Amino acid sequence: MTAQQPRRLWGSAAELADLLEAMPGGMDFAVRDFALVTLACQLSQQFPGQLVFKGGFALRHVHGILRFSTDVDATRHEPARQPLNSADVAKAITGASIRNVVKFVPKTPATDSKDSLDFDEIKITGETFRASSVQVEISYRESVVDEPVLAFIGEPFYEPFKVLTMHENEMAAEKFRALAQRRRATDLADLAVLLNKPEANDQDIARLVVTKFELVAAGRANRGDRIEKHLRELADTYDDTIPGLFPDAPTYIEAIDIVWPRVRAIIA
Repeated sequence: MTAQQPRRLWGSAAELADLLEAMPGGMDFAVRDFALVTLACQLSQQFPGQLVFKGGFALRHVHGILRFSTDVDATRHEPARQPLNSADVAKAITGASIRNVVKFVPKTPATDSKDSLDFDEIKITGETFRASSVQVEISYRESVVDEPVLAFIGEPFYEPFKVLTMHENEMAAEKFRALAQRRRATDLADLAVLLNKPEANDQDIARLVVTKFELVAAGRANRGDRIEKHLRELADTYDDTIPGLFPDAPTYIEAIDIVWPRVRAIIA
Protein backbone atom coordinates (compact mmCIF):
# COMPACT_ATOMS: atom_id res chain seq x y z
CA MET A 1 0.00 0.00 0.00
CA THR A 2 1.18 3.50 -0.73
CA ALA A 3 2.33 5.99 1.87
CA GLN A 4 -0.60 8.28 1.05
CA GLN A 5 -3.18 5.79 2.23
CA PRO A 6 -4.87 6.15 5.64
CA ARG A 7 -3.59 4.60 8.79
CA ARG A 8 -4.74 1.13 9.67
CA LEU A 9 -6.89 0.59 12.72
CA TRP A 10 -5.13 -2.71 13.36
CA GLY A 11 -1.50 -3.69 13.74
CA SER A 12 -0.51 -7.30 13.21
CA ALA A 13 -2.18 -9.99 11.14
CA ALA A 14 -3.47 -11.47 14.39
CA GLU A 15 -5.14 -8.16 15.31
CA LEU A 16 -6.75 -8.02 11.88
CA ALA A 17 -8.01 -11.59 12.36
CA ASP A 18 -9.60 -10.59 15.68
CA LEU A 19 -11.26 -7.62 14.00
CA LEU A 20 -12.63 -9.81 11.21
CA GLU A 21 -13.93 -12.37 13.70
CA ALA A 22 -15.91 -9.68 15.50
CA MET A 23 -17.72 -8.45 12.38
CA PRO A 24 -21.31 -9.45 11.57
CA GLY A 25 -22.02 -11.92 8.81
CA GLY A 26 -19.24 -14.42 9.40
CA MET A 27 -15.59 -14.59 8.41
CA ASP A 28 -16.16 -15.05 4.67
CA PHE A 29 -18.15 -11.84 4.45
CA ALA A 30 -15.72 -10.00 6.71
CA VAL A 31 -12.73 -10.94 4.54
CA ARG A 32 -14.43 -9.73 1.38
CA ASP A 33 -15.60 -6.57 3.14
CA PHE A 34 -12.04 -5.82 4.24
CA ALA A 35 -10.75 -6.57 0.74
CA LEU A 36 -13.27 -4.27 -0.95
CA VAL A 37 -12.50 -1.35 1.36
CA THR A 38 -8.76 -1.87 0.81
CA LEU A 39 -9.20 -1.96 -2.97
CA ALA A 40 -11.49 1.11 -2.98
CA CYS A 41 -8.85 2.96 -0.98
CA GLN A 42 -6.10 2.03 -3.42
CA LEU A 43 -8.17 2.81 -6.51
CA SER A 44 -9.29 6.19 -5.17
CA GLN A 45 -5.65 7.03 -4.43
CA GLN A 46 -4.28 5.86 -7.77
CA PHE A 47 -7.07 7.46 -9.81
CA PRO A 48 -8.03 10.52 -7.74
CA GLY A 49 -11.35 12.11 -8.63
CA GLN A 50 -11.85 9.65 -11.48
CA LEU A 51 -14.07 6.94 -9.98
CA VAL A 52 -17.56 7.32 -8.51
CA PHE A 53 -18.49 4.34 -6.35
CA LYS A 54 -22.05 3.02 -6.30
CA GLY A 55 -24.15 -0.12 -5.76
CA GLY A 56 -24.00 -2.49 -2.81
CA PHE A 57 -20.52 -1.35 -1.82
CA ALA A 58 -21.74 2.25 -1.45
CA LEU A 59 -24.84 1.17 0.46
CA ARG A 60 -22.64 -0.75 2.87
CA HIS A 61 -19.82 1.71 3.47
CA VAL A 62 -21.28 5.12 2.69
CA HIS A 63 -24.78 4.59 4.03
CA GLY A 64 -24.05 2.09 6.80
CA ILE A 65 -26.47 -0.60 5.59
CA LEU A 66 -25.56 -4.21 6.32
CA ARG A 67 -25.47 -5.23 2.67
CA PHE A 68 -23.00 -7.99 1.79
CA SER A 69 -21.18 -7.38 -1.48
CA THR A 70 -18.55 -9.13 -3.55
CA ASP A 71 -17.56 -6.27 -5.84
CA VAL A 72 -16.43 -2.67 -6.01
CA ASP A 73 -18.70 -1.05 -8.59
CA ALA A 74 -17.84 2.37 -10.03
CA THR A 75 -18.45 4.71 -12.97
CA ARG A 76 -15.57 6.60 -14.61
CA HIS A 77 -15.68 10.32 -13.90
CA GLU A 78 -13.35 13.14 -14.92
CA PRO A 79 -12.80 12.23 -17.68
CA ALA A 80 -16.13 10.54 -18.23
CA ARG A 81 -16.55 7.66 -20.68
CA GLN A 82 -12.80 7.32 -21.15
CA PRO A 83 -11.44 3.79 -20.63
CA LEU A 84 -8.67 3.27 -18.14
CA ASN A 85 -5.61 1.26 -19.05
CA SER A 86 -6.44 -2.19 -17.68
CA ALA A 87 -2.78 -2.85 -16.89
CA ASP A 88 -2.71 0.27 -14.70
CA VAL A 89 -5.83 -0.88 -12.85
CA ALA A 90 -4.38 -4.37 -12.40
CA LYS A 91 -1.19 -2.81 -11.02
CA ALA A 92 -3.23 -0.74 -8.55
CA ILE A 93 -5.13 -3.85 -7.44
CA THR A 94 -1.91 -5.79 -6.91
CA GLY A 95 -0.42 -2.76 -5.15
CA ALA A 96 -3.18 -2.85 -2.54
CA SER A 97 -1.48 -5.94 -1.05
CA ILE A 98 -0.05 -5.56 2.46
CA ARG A 99 2.99 -7.80 2.80
CA ASN A 100 1.78 -11.32 3.64
CA VAL A 101 -1.21 -10.04 5.59
CA VAL A 102 -3.32 -9.78 2.44
CA LYS A 103 -2.42 -10.26 -1.21
CA PHE A 104 -4.50 -9.43 -4.26
CA VAL A 105 -3.95 -11.23 -7.56
CA PRO A 106 -6.24 -10.12 -10.39
CA LYS A 107 -6.95 -12.50 -13.26
CA THR A 108 -7.16 -11.24 -16.82
CA PRO A 109 -10.27 -9.02 -17.08
CA ALA A 110 -13.41 -10.74 -18.32
CA THR A 111 -14.28 -7.49 -20.09
CA ASP A 112 -11.89 -4.77 -21.25
CA SER A 113 -13.73 -2.61 -23.76
CA LYS A 114 -14.85 0.93 -24.51
CA ASP A 115 -17.90 0.26 -22.31
CA SER A 116 -16.46 -1.34 -19.20
CA LEU A 117 -13.61 -2.99 -17.37
CA ASP A 118 -14.52 -6.06 -15.34
CA PHE A 119 -12.01 -7.90 -13.19
CA ASP A 120 -14.39 -10.74 -12.38
CA GLU A 121 -11.91 -12.66 -10.23
CA ILE A 122 -9.41 -11.07 -7.90
CA LYS A 123 -7.93 -13.71 -5.65
CA ILE A 124 -7.47 -12.78 -1.99
CA THR A 125 -5.05 -14.64 0.24
CA GLY A 126 -3.77 -13.86 3.72
CA GLU A 127 -1.92 -15.26 6.69
CA THR A 128 -4.93 -15.66 8.92
CA PHE A 129 -7.96 -16.26 6.69
CA ARG A 130 -9.23 -18.60 4.03
CA ALA A 131 -8.62 -17.65 0.38
CA SER A 132 -11.50 -15.86 -1.31
CA SER A 133 -12.18 -13.63 -4.29
CA VAL A 134 -13.88 -10.34 -5.18
CA GLN A 135 -14.52 -8.29 -8.32
CA VAL A 136 -13.86 -4.75 -9.54
CA GLU A 137 -16.22 -3.34 -12.17
CA ILE A 138 -15.72 0.07 -13.79
CA SER A 139 -18.27 1.42 -16.27
CA TYR A 140 -17.47 3.80 -19.12
CA ARG A 141 -20.85 3.55 -20.85
CA GLU A 142 -22.21 6.79 -19.44
CA SER A 143 -21.36 9.83 -17.40
CA VAL A 144 -22.49 10.38 -13.85
CA VAL A 145 -25.50 12.68 -14.28
CA ASP A 146 -25.49 14.62 -11.03
CA GLU A 147 -22.51 15.91 -9.13
CA PRO A 148 -20.91 13.07 -7.15
CA VAL A 149 -21.09 13.14 -3.37
CA LEU A 150 -17.90 13.26 -1.31
CA ALA A 151 -17.96 10.63 1.43
CA PHE A 152 -15.60 9.28 4.07
CA ILE A 153 -15.27 5.52 4.45
CA GLY A 154 -12.74 3.10 5.92
CA GLU A 155 -13.88 2.06 9.37
CA PRO A 156 -13.50 -0.35 11.05
CA PHE A 157 -10.36 -1.17 9.07
CA TYR A 158 -8.84 2.25 8.38
CA GLU A 159 -9.06 5.80 9.51
CA PRO A 160 -11.65 7.53 7.28
CA PHE A 161 -10.53 8.39 3.76
CA LYS A 162 -12.29 10.30 0.97
CA VAL A 163 -14.09 8.75 -1.99
CA LEU A 164 -16.62 9.97 -4.52
CA THR A 165 -19.96 8.20 -4.50
CA MET A 166 -23.06 8.37 -6.66
CA HIS A 167 -26.01 10.29 -5.21
CA GLU A 168 -28.70 8.05 -3.71
CA ASN A 169 -31.36 9.22 -6.16
CA GLU A 170 -29.12 8.41 -9.11
CA MET A 171 -28.38 4.96 -7.71
CA ALA A 172 -32.15 4.43 -7.40
CA ALA A 173 -32.61 5.44 -11.05
CA GLU A 174 -29.97 2.90 -12.07
CA LYS A 175 -31.81 0.23 -10.07
CA PHE A 176 -35.03 0.95 -11.97
CA ARG A 177 -33.09 0.42 -15.17
CA ALA A 178 -31.58 -2.80 -13.83
CA LEU A 179 -35.02 -4.15 -12.94
CA ALA A 180 -36.18 -3.51 -16.50
CA GLN A 181 -33.22 -5.48 -17.85
CA ARG A 182 -32.93 -8.45 -15.50
CA ARG A 183 -34.49 -10.37 -12.63
CA ARG A 184 -32.17 -10.03 -9.61
CA ALA A 185 -33.36 -10.01 -6.01
CA THR A 186 -30.68 -7.60 -4.80
CA ASP A 187 -31.88 -4.97 -7.29
CA LEU A 188 -35.32 -4.99 -5.68
CA ALA A 189 -33.87 -4.96 -2.18
CA ASP A 190 -31.47 -2.11 -2.98
CA LEU A 191 -34.20 -0.06 -4.63
CA ALA A 192 -36.62 -0.57 -1.75
CA VAL A 193 -34.01 0.61 0.75
CA LEU A 194 -33.11 3.64 -1.39
CA LEU A 195 -36.75 4.65 -1.94
CA ASN A 196 -37.51 4.23 1.75
CA LYS A 197 -34.86 6.73 2.81
CA PRO A 198 -36.21 10.14 3.90
CA GLU A 199 -34.00 11.86 1.33
CA ALA A 200 -35.51 9.95 -1.61
CA ASN A 201 -37.05 12.39 -4.08
CA ASP A 202 -39.36 10.76 -6.63
CA GLN A 203 -39.34 13.74 -8.99
CA ASP A 204 -35.57 13.80 -8.99
CA ILE A 205 -35.38 10.05 -9.56
CA ALA A 206 -37.85 10.36 -12.44
CA ARG A 207 -35.63 13.02 -14.04
CA LEU A 208 -32.62 10.73 -13.74
CA VAL A 209 -34.50 7.69 -15.03
CA VAL A 210 -35.00 9.43 -18.39
CA THR A 211 -31.23 9.64 -18.90
CA LYS A 212 -30.50 6.18 -17.53
CA PHE A 213 -32.90 4.47 -19.95
CA GLU A 214 -31.21 6.03 -22.98
CA LEU A 215 -28.69 3.17 -22.79
CA VAL A 216 -31.30 0.39 -22.79
CA ALA A 217 -31.74 -1.34 -26.13
CA ALA A 218 -35.50 -1.57 -25.65
CA GLY A 219 -35.55 2.10 -24.68
CA ARG A 220 -38.56 3.49 -22.91
CA ALA A 221 -41.08 1.21 -24.60
CA ASN A 222 -42.93 -1.02 -22.15
CA ARG A 223 -40.32 -0.44 -19.46
CA GLY A 224 -43.00 -0.34 -16.76
CA ASP A 225 -44.35 -3.69 -17.93
CA ARG A 226 -40.86 -5.18 -17.95
CA ILE A 227 -40.18 -3.99 -14.40
CA GLU A 228 -43.49 -5.25 -13.07
CA LYS A 229 -42.98 -8.63 -14.77
CA HIS A 230 -39.58 -9.04 -13.13
CA LEU A 231 -40.92 -7.94 -9.74
CA ARG A 232 -43.66 -10.60 -9.92
CA GLU A 233 -41.17 -13.27 -10.94
CA LEU A 234 -39.01 -12.53 -7.88
CA ALA A 235 -41.82 -13.56 -5.53
CA ASP A 236 -40.71 -17.21 -5.38
CA THR A 237 -37.01 -16.62 -4.70
CA TYR A 238 -36.57 -13.25 -2.99
CA ASP A 239 -37.21 -14.30 0.62
CA ASP A 240 -34.95 -17.34 0.24
CA THR A 241 -32.11 -15.40 -1.38
CA ILE A 242 -31.96 -11.99 0.28
CA PRO A 243 -31.61 -12.60 4.06
CA GLY A 244 -28.20 -14.20 3.70
CA LEU A 245 -26.94 -11.41 1.45
CA PHE A 246 -28.73 -8.40 2.88
CA PRO A 247 -29.89 -8.81 6.49
CA ASP A 248 -31.09 -5.19 6.61
CA ALA A 249 -33.35 -5.58 3.58
CA PRO A 250 -37.16 -5.61 3.76
CA THR A 251 -39.07 -8.80 3.01
CA TYR A 252 -40.48 -9.33 -0.46
CA ILE A 253 -43.93 -8.06 0.55
CA GLU A 254 -42.41 -5.03 2.27
CA ALA A 255 -40.17 -4.28 -0.71
CA ILE A 256 -43.07 -4.56 -3.16
CA ASP A 257 -45.17 -2.24 -0.98
CA ILE A 258 -42.40 0.37 -1.26
CA VAL A 259 -41.49 -0.06 -4.94
CA TRP A 260 -44.60 -1.15 -6.83
CA PRO A 261 -46.79 1.94 -6.22
CA ARG A 262 -44.00 4.20 -7.47
CA VAL A 263 -42.99 2.34 -10.62
CA ARG A 264 -45.48 3.96 -13.00
CA ALA A 265 -45.18 7.43 -11.49
CA ILE A 266 -41.39 7.51 -11.56
CA ILE A 267 -40.77 5.97 -14.98
CA ALA A 268 -43.73 7.54 -16.83
